[in-house]
Amino acid sequence: MHLLIARAAHWLPIMAACGAVALVVTQPGVTTVALLLVTLAQLSSYRRYRPLSCLLCVSAMGLLLPGLVSYLAPEKWLATAQWQALASWVHPAPFERFRAPLLMTLALQLNALAILLRQRARLGAPLLLFAVLLLIGLQFIESNRAFTPLLRYAAQWPSLLVLSLLLLGQYLSSARHWRGKRYLANAFWPACALLIAGLLLWKQLHVEAEKKLHLRVEERAQRATHQLSQEIDSHLSAMRRFARIWQLQTTPPTYQQWTDQAAGYRQDFNYLINIAFVTPDSGIRHVYPFTILNLSTLGRRLFNAQPAGREALEPALRGEREGSTNIVQLLQGGPGVIHYLPVLNAEGTPLGAAAIVVSFPLFAEALFAQLPASEGVIRWHNGSRLLAKHGDTTHPGPWEFYYPINLLDKALTLSYQPRWEHLVSRLPRLPTISLATGLMLAYLLYLVLYTFQRLGQQHRVMQKSNATLQQEIQKRSKLQQEVEWLARHDELTGIANRRFFLEQVEASQSVRPLSLILFDIDYFKRVNDQQGHLVGDEFLRSFAQLGQSLLDHHGGVFARYGGEDFVALLPDHHGPSAVNIAVELRQRLASAKLAHADGQPLTFSAGIVTCPRSGKLPIARMMQAADEALYHAKHKGRNRIEYGEMDTVEGA
Repeated sequence: MHLLIARAAHWLPIMAACGAVALVVTQPGVTTVALLLVTLAQLSSYRRYRPLSCLLCVSAMGLLLPGLVSYLAPEKWLATAQWQALASWVHPAPFERFRAPLLMTLALQLNALAILLRQRARLGAPLLLFAVLLLIGLQFIESNRAFTPLLRYAAQWPSLLVLSLLLLGQYLSSARHWRGKRYLANAFWPACALLIAGLLLWKQLHVEAEKKLHLRVEERAQRATHQLSQEIDSHLSAMRRFARIWQLQTTPPTYQQWTDQAAGYRQDFNYLINIAFVTPDSGIRHVYPFTILNLSTLGRRLFNAQPAGREALEPALRGEREGSTNIVQLLQGGPGVIHYLPVLNAEGTPLGAAAIVVSFPLFAEALFAQLPASEGVIRWHNGSRLLAKHGDTTHPGPWEFYYPINLLDKALTLSYQPRWEHLVSRLPRLPTISLATGLMLAYLLYLVLYTFQRLGQQHRVMQKSNATLQQEIQKRSKLQQEVEWLARHDELTGIANRRFFLEQVEASQSVRPLSLILFDIDYFKRVNDQQGHLVGDEFLRSFAQLGQSLLDHHGGVFARYGGEDFVALLPDHHGPSAVNIAVELRQRLASAKLAHADGQPLTFSAGIVTCPRSGKLPIARMMQAADEALYHAKHKGRNRIEYGEMDTVEGA
């Protein structure tokens, strides 16, 4: 299993690099080039080419940085038109097509950062890769959204697939280093929760922002449509009033009368390119204004010049009803419509008809002049036929609005398509800023929690080590105490040994008087030979306990000097007192009822010496004197206590 994972971690980045190369060839752009740089950086990292990997990562991040700044920078700092001007130096395409999509930009930036950090957990690599995974998933959701977004948030699925392969390879190569570390999980999941919350907040904010902008633009288009409808109604009402004026006279209007009346209406509706009087035989008698094109129509019979309008003109000439032509090519040039209104005299007799010629291009220019051309384009359609347009058509935005317009009995269509730069300049940057802020806060939270968790784990390990060390110290201290105790005590009897005895002698150099008693158990070899060494050891322990309890009571030291020899040090005790202590010990030994194999009680011989003088303690002479006294006690038959003299020793 581990071998399969290792092979997959090795081959997935290679597959991703091959896919990125294919995308650069087929779909060259900032997104594919940055993706190729990131995949090559990952491969260089695997090959231990660390400087090359860092260079590729920095190059990818630098390539994506201007686009990221353009998403974040407010319009007041650097306008969208300025970004477009900068991008046009490199490529004439719209800036939105030049820069990488927002979510892909962030995903590639975070992935490059993870590679720069060598995918180390303590530097936040697990959270960075998880953020890339969420951004990839969010792009799949964005690409399937029904509402057409203004900005490109999601890359195309081939780029997402290549990035997914690279991300999977990175995870497989690093997961074994991250798995099983509790402090990493404790830092990872809270940061992930904040990261998910930030992404959800951004999604909600940016959808609402684009919907609000879409609604505002739609409302503006609706106002333009309403204004156009009102203008149509206004000029038709005005033309009807103009036609009714001639009912006050019985003769057809003269040239001057027609000119005087038409001038006022032409001033109010300057898109009326011709206000003509048509005689009953469809001939044009009067025209206004006096343009070359209008004057060229004088005397022409409309039945012949514009047969398409005959159906609307004949009822008006007969005084029956007003009418209008379909969308026709005007004699003055360009598409338009002609309204025919009956002209009647005071008796109601038809005098002719008033022909009101409306030019759609001039109509659109007059009505939509208040809309700056840089904001977008408004078109007037008759089905698939374009009647008029106003505005700039370069870099159109993704949104286009259509509204029906009724011109008498004709159903026309008004369309409005704002330019991309105009829309983006009015789109708030708050959602994108909140997304970047959420990513940054989640990353900082991970670093803080990881640091504290790691320090806590190290503190717990240190506490455990300290506890283990304390236990080891206690064991060693106990062992040391045991060693020291064994060094100063007799292992068999448990009382002080010769070393401890000599230390006490050194400590008692200034104490006077000072007595010393040397004991030797009588015939102890017989006990070992006849009753065994175990019984002999038991006798030694019993005698040692009797001597130690007695000497402790009198403030002295009782020690085993070697074999069956014992020694007692009695500070502040004169000779008689030492003799009394030795006698008392003999009585206690007799009471212990320790006996030889033949029933004879166990006894000891003792030699006593006292040093009453001040000065340095002559321990060697005292031991020699005590040994001489002990020798005399044994020589006189044992089970005796003899008192030795220091002067005797010195004389000898």
